[in-house]
Amino acid sequence: MPVPQTLDELRVSLRQSVDALQRRQASEIPEQLIDRLVDLDWLEWHGGNLRLTTTGANIHRQEIVRVRALAESSSGSSITPNLTEATIATPNYQYEKRQRELAKKKKKEEKAQRKAAGSPPAPATETPDGEKPGPA
Repeated sequence: MPVPQTLDELRVSLRQSVDALQRRQASEIPEQLIDRLVDLDWLEWHGGNLRLTTTGANIHRQEIVRVRALAESSSGSSITPNLTEATIATPNYQYEKRQRELAKKKKKEEKAQRKAAGSPPAPATETPDGEKPGPA
């Protein structure tokens, strides 16, 4: 199977490759295509596994939308897009964790400000004539 050269062919190949990866059938993807998609920064090797990069995920979503539009415009089409990735929202745990950390830090700072504003001034460590007070 020759490696696609045009962007449209590569986009279709990316969609098919993602489908194979979701089925855990990476062996169905030709090695030259994998190399081409990695060179384009659409796929990356991660711990011995292939995965989509952010760029690849964006292109894949665009391709899914394009295929969906084609399927809607020509009813009865045999193209059935895999819409699972495009329709499933995944939580961004790092963002949520950072927001919790920021809220915790803000609360701690507010507490420190309340404590500093509400507490009596700290006792002087020196007497007015410049000497440190001795034991009483």
